[in-house]
Amino acid sequence: MQRATLIALLFLVGEPTLAHAENWRITTAGYGPVKIGMSVADAQRALGAKLVAEGPVDDPECHYLRPEPTVEGLWFMISNDRVVRVEVNAPGIVTRSGLGVGDSEERVQELLPSAEVTPHKYVAPDGNYLTVWTRDRKAAVRFETLQGKVTSFYAGQVPQVEYVEGCS
Repeated sequence: MQRATLIALLFLVGEPTLAHAENWRITTAGYGPVKIGMSVADAQRALGAKLVAEGPVDDPECHYLRPEPTVEGLWFMISNDRVVRVEVNAPGIVTRSGLGVGDSEERVQELLPSAEVTPHKYVAPDGNYLTVWTRDRKAAVRFETLQGKVTSFYAGQVPQVEYVEGCS
């Protein structure tokens, strides 16, 4: 009886899986157990899921992978086999502060008063970037807004966190 209980306990506390994802948050360090700078293989182990491309990977310098099974709106930017940015473009995944797609600019600024506000490259004056930097300014979380609402957000290292057109 004790052996069966121990085996069941080990099974329950084993590798992280996407089943635990409801408690994971986006931070400047990454997403849940996936850290910026991890290899794709390490990220897959941390997620407990495979990362796949939507099509052929044309450029190892920069491309996107998503978890399989799909987590709506979650993407990982990969550069030379390393996670360099985590992107969210659908409701459901949030930051450590509880912010996500659909929140207002005002709420972002209220919860993250250090957020730098700059005009969006394409939709200003109707949209902005709200960026919260690490002290060393080597990483950030950036929210994109349109008409006062967060439409997407991402976390990553410099320079990738500042890219406005995917990989550029």
